[in-house]
Amino acid sequence: MKRPSGTGHLTEAPPGGVVPLGGPSPSSMHAALRLATSIDHQRVDRAISRFDLGCAQGYAAFLSLNSAALESLRPHWRDLDTAEFDGLLGALAADLGAFGATPFAALAAPGRSINGLGLAYVVRGARLGARILRQRVSAGFPTAYLDFAPSLSWPGFLRQLNNWSAGPPARAEDIFRGARDTFAVYDRLARLDVASA
Repeated sequence: MKRPSGTGHLTEAPPGGVVPLGGPSPSSMHAALRLATSIDHQRVDRAISRFDLGCAQGYAAFLSLNSAALESLRPHWRDLDTAEFDGLLGALAADLGAFGATPFAALAAPGRSINGLGLAYVVRGARLGARILRQRVSAGFPTAYLDFAPSLSWPGFLRQLNNWSAGPPARAEDIFRGARDTFAVYDRLARLDVASA
């Protein structure tokens, strides 16, 4: 789940991740979202870093976690993300099949709806970190998931994100909560894997 920090990365979240009254401007939505979810992001990065991608068991567990997370989140995908997220699941199934492994069971659906744009921020942002994780994978292991290239570029997605102001006033906090809820799914699955090891 790691993502390059890039220029101007904000690492300290405001108390409770609350955005000032009025919310961020459209041009600063990406920075505000990174700020509001930095602690959640760091927690998941630490959890994912425990997987040894150089050994078959650790790599298969990493793939299983990602497959279960996407399946758990499926009811909350945006329609325009469906084809690409299905592509990610197909790539995960191919990689897991090469190991003869099966994904973790999907989690029960969260009690509330998860904002699809906040969800997409986490899942699509993870594609940037996939290039870094790819370097930790042993030669000869299947890498369809880590090599998957979305047709919607990251800059293209950020343009969608920064158009958040087209929605109602509460939309910004909905997006922040959606991203946090998505990170929480990955974190919970990672903890379940550690507990069962």
